[in-house]
Amino acid sequence: MKPLFLHRLAVCILVASSAALAADKKPAAIDVSKIPLPVPRKVDFEKEVYPMLKESCFSCHGAEKQKGKYRCDTKAGAFKDTDYGPTIVPGKSEQSSLIHMVCGLVDEMLMPPPSDKPGKSEKLTPEQIGILRAWIDQGAVWPDGAIADYVKPVTFDTDIKPLFATACGSCHSGAEARGGFQSDSLAAVLKGGKSYGASVNAATPAKSPLLTIVSGLDEDLPLPEKHKLPPKSVELVRKWIQQGAK
Repeated sequence: MKPLFLHRLAVCILVASSAALAADKKPAAIDVSKIPLPVPRKVDFEKEVYPMLKESCFSCHGAEKQKGKYRCDTKAGAFKDTDYGPTIVPGKSEQSSLIHMVCGLVDEMLMPPPSDKPGKSEKLTPEQIGILRAWIDQGAVWPDGAIADYVKPVTFDTDIKPLFATACGSCHSGAEARGGFQSDSLAAVLKGGKSYGASVNAATPAKSPLLTIVSGLDEDLPLPEKHKLPPKSVELVRKWIQQGAK
């Protein structure tokens, strides 16, 4: 064969190989039917979206660390595209790779990634994904400048009562509640049980026996581990007490 022909043949093979590799790297098709629906209301970025990103994403994609060269604590960084396509497409959440990843629809790219440490990395709930979708569908508005910290109010009726109903209700509700401690009303929780009396010291979590109990650290109980709640639930109880236990 002539040298020129061999050179052209090698170039063709190289181009074909590169095209095949590029095809292999193309993101797989996303089944949008598996994505939770957006919440049917107006979403507040500063009160709902940014705090969610801060809690679930900033430890890996914030100022100190940017895994995958992606940073989402700034407007410029959050909208930066990645190898998996446009991260945030204003008005089109179903086309935004951020939504695909938090839904676990990108192979081995569930965000936040699973962790073997309880409470350290938990996937977003359908409600949280719905909030993200609604924000993106509503234009993905991200104000310029610094975002002020927002402290979400934690109340007994909205947050603590449902938690206790699931975790404690079988033993601590009604007239036959064990230890005389009823968890189904604010007045009963503040009153406490037979052993401790008042178990909540409003605004002072460290002096509240209730927090010690739900942390599984009360060694005076026969089975302290049985009373232990998941880390995020314990943190919710702590915030409720810190905010005044209302």
